[in-house]
This record gives sequence, structure tokens and C-alpha cells, in this order.
Amino acid sequence: MSMHTVGIGRLALLLVAVMASLSVAPSALGDVEKVNGLLRRAETNLESVASSIRGRTEPPRGSAGKLLANRLQQVLDDLTPAKQLLEQIPAGTEGRDEAAARYTAAAEEYNRLRAFLTGSDAPAEPAPEGTPLNYQQEELLKNANFHVREVEGNAQQLTEATERLRAVEDQLGIDHREVIGLRGVVDNARRKSGFATDTLAQLPEDGRGVAEVRQRLVNADAKVVTAADYLNPLHAQLQDLINPANYPEFEADRKRLRELSVMFGDPMLLKTNRPMAAESLAQSEAAKAECIRIAQQYARLMQQQTDQGKTIEGVGNGFLRNHAEFMAAAEAEGQALPASIREELAQARQYAADAVAEQKPLWFTGGIPQTMSFAQDNLLLLEAIDPAAAAPLRAEIDQTQAQLKEQADSLRELIIRENRMPADRFTGDDRNKAIETAKSAWTVQQAEFDLLAVRIPSENWARETKWTYSNGTWYFSDKSKLQVRLFVADHENPELVIDRPINVWKDHQKGDSMYGTPLWGFEDALQPGDYLLRTNVE
Repeated sequence: MSMHTVGIGRLALLLVAVMASLSVAPSALGDVEKVNGLLRRAETNLESVASSIRGRTEPPRGSAGKLLANRLQQVLDDLTPAKQLLEQIPAGTEGRDEAAARYTAAAEEYNRLRAFLTGSDAPAEPAPEGTPLNYQQEELLKNANFHVREVEGNAQQLTEATERLRAVEDQLGIDHREVIGLRGVVDNARRKSGFATDTLAQLPEDGRGVAEVRQRLVNADAKVVTAADYLNPLHAQLQDLINPANYPEFEADRKRLRELSVMFGDPMLLKTNRPMAAESLAQSEAAKAECIRIAQQYARLMQQQTDQGKTIEGVGNGFLRNHAEFMAAAEAEGQALPASIREELAQARQYAADAVAEQKPLWFTGGIPQTMSFAQDNLLLLEAIDPAAAAPLRAEIDQTQAQLKEQADSLRELIIRENRMPADRFTGDDRNKAIETAKSAWTVQQAEFDLLAVRIPSENWARETKWTYSNGTWYFSDKSKLQVRLFVADHENPELVIDRPINVWKDHQKGDSMYGTPLWGFEDALQPGDYLLRTNVE
């Protein structure tokens, strides 16, 4: 399996915490693993003894018999703690019954082999060879033998583990924690080998049993060296692989992925803020591609389940979930939008017909533009969801707008006469700065103008944070918007005042600096709703 497949496969699969649903504590499960580890080592030694006596009718004599007896003792040294652990593991623990059956089979094999090696009909062994040891030397040899047995056990564990790991095709996919644990086994084996060596050095070279123990230590040490020669470079590779210093872009990638997840985190946006939802949809494919890129970048960390890997995996899973739910909701919303748009256009046309017939000019500054605004927002969203379905509706909206303009023009004088200034609600500390920014922005359109009044209808700034993908690069913006309405004297008609709305932006990435953008330019055609009588300006 390639790194791409592994990384994306893990990312696409939401993780579920299952431990809470188990009736057995995690520590009990760990004890089962410990039992199985002891049994694996016992089974290896049992097989070694069994193969040595296979086909024999009598137990081996001399040093061969002692070697098998020592190995059988090692089996007992593993079976005893395995039995003690099994007795402490609660019934029903996953894997306990299998481990118990495994222990029973190993214990039966031990008893069979021991009976054969110590059978009463076995011929008497010849007198042992070598210089007899005194009492103190016998104790020293026992101590050396104790340490050698542990080295042999460690060597056997390392040999089995490294043989298994060498067979793994993707070496960088090996769990770095297992390698660290095995290097700990190497360290323990070397420490115990040192104890054994120091003890054997105190015994005569030709002492009875000394040569056998020394040879066993040499054999075990060789296995430990072979394992260490494989584990050390692998450990170095894996540590380099997971070293946070080798991922300098991690925090920036995590932050971007988290904020893209937030961008698609609220499907209700498709109903409550359709222009913003349309912006999110415009970024949907690029956002998903960015998620995949980040997953590929940190696939090894996720595979190794490092802190960074788990963080990216969690954030990535959150993005994929949010993105899928948002896109599904958008598809469903897209099915209903054409009918909604046509209903709103029909309603706007009816309002306009009634306004003209009943001489109600304020409908052209209230209900009609509001209804057309809904239709425009719905069309904007539909264009992001299904451009083909939106195309004919764009033509219908343009046609309706032209019709409404003609009808509004028929009531032009009445509309202007009834227009009033909006409420002035904003009282923030930066009010004066926002007004000065709006005035400066309009100066670019009209160098000299007579400002009669200012209104800011909103009570607060509206903050917008988003990522935008353009020309192969992601750009982050964090801004707040406040609309300032400048009421400027009409230079062509002294009896009229023009409402000039200016969107003032506060850039939080640039020290809250402000800039303004007029909604309409000086040369743009104005509607009756853009004018007020000068006598109506307070």
C-alpha cells in the first residue's frame, strides 16, 4: 500500500472511541498481551526441547541433557508469571479464554517433556567433567546462569521481532514505539550480559559447567548484536521521520485546515447568508484538494500516530465531515432555488403593479428591493451550485429589473418625496475614523462635494474571516465591514440630496487599518430610491 493510500485512507475514516463501550478495563487487555508474550517465549523453548528429543527413546546425557533441562527451566520461569497474571484478569476479558487455553497446552507440554527428561528409567549420567567448584563458586555460577537465561530470553524475543519486522515491505510504516521498546530490550540484554560476564570472570576457565554457560552467553550476545545492527539505523530513520523540526509548515497547515473546516461547518449558512455560502461553494473543490495535500504531507505522522499526526487526522476528519454535509445540503437547496427565485420575481412584479396602481411609492424603496435582493442572493447561490440551471434565471431577473425600473420611474417624483434618512445606530469608538475613511473613499469619485449628513445604520461591525484560493495560492483575510451612508448635495439640482453608501473595511491583519469602497461610482445611473429632498435631510 502506498503512502498516499495509507494516509488518505486513515484520514477519510472517522475515528471512534470504542474503549468506553468495553466492559473490561484497558489494563486488563494489556495483561492479556503480557500473558501472550510470556507464552510465546515459553512455546519457543518448548519447541526447541521437543525437537531435540524427537525420535529418542532415552533422555540425552551429559551437557546436552543439562542444556535441555536449563531450557525447560526457562519455560517454567515464563509459565509461572503467566498463570499468576491469568488469575488476575477478570472473566470475559477479550482474549482471556484463548490465552488460558494456550497456557494449558503449554503446561501440558512442559509436564510431558519434564517427565521424559527426568524419567526414573533414564540411565544414570556419567560423572560431570571439569574442575569441581567450591560452594562460593557454585553460587557465582548460579548467578551467572540466572543472568544468561535472561539474556537468552531477550535474544529470542529480539530475534523473533526483527525477523517479523524485516519482512515488512514498508519499513517506515513500522511503529516507532515498537522499535523504541525493542531497543530497550537490547539495552537490558547488554546490561545482564555485563553482569554475567563479570561473574564468569571470577570462575576458573575449566570449572565444572563454566564453559557451557560462557558459550550460551556468547551465542545469545551474537543474536543481540544482530538485532541491534538492524534496529539502530531503523530507529534513526523513524525518529527523523517524526521529528517535528522537519515539518516547519505544520502549524500553518493545521490552522488553514481548521479554518477551512469552519468555512463548511454550518450548512444553515445556505439559508441565512446565501452570498457567503456561495463564496464557500466557490472554494469547495480547492479546499478539498488542500485537505488531501495536507493529508499526503503528514501521512507518515498519521500512520505513526504522533501528536502532530493525530492532530492533523482529527482536523482533517472534521473537515471531510463538514464538507460532505455542506455539499449534500447545497445539493438539496439547489433543487428548490429555481422555484423560489421565480416566486420572488413574481412577487416583486405584483408589488410593483400594486404600487403603481395604488400610488404607493415607498414599496419601491422597501418591499420591492428587498424581494429582489432575496432573488439575487438565491441566484448567486444557484450559480455556485448549478450554473446551467441558473443561466435562464439570470435572464429573467434582468428582465424583471428593467420592468421595475420603468415602473419606478413612473413614480419617480413621489418616491423621492417620500424617501427618508435611515436610522443612525453606530456609536463605536472608531465612528469618526470610519466616517473619515468613507469621505476619503468618495473623494476619489468626486473631488469636491457638499456633505450634508452621515448615517451608520448598523450597530456593530460585521466580521468576515475566510480563505480564498487564487492562482495556485491560498490567501487568508480577516476583516470587518461597516456601511457608512454619506448624504451629498446633488450638484445638478440644489433641491435634491444623493445617498452615497460606502462600505468601510477594517483589516485586522494590518493593525485594523481602514479603507472604503463605494457601492456605486460617480458616473453610475441612480435610481429614485437614491435621492432625497433636501428638506428631508435632518
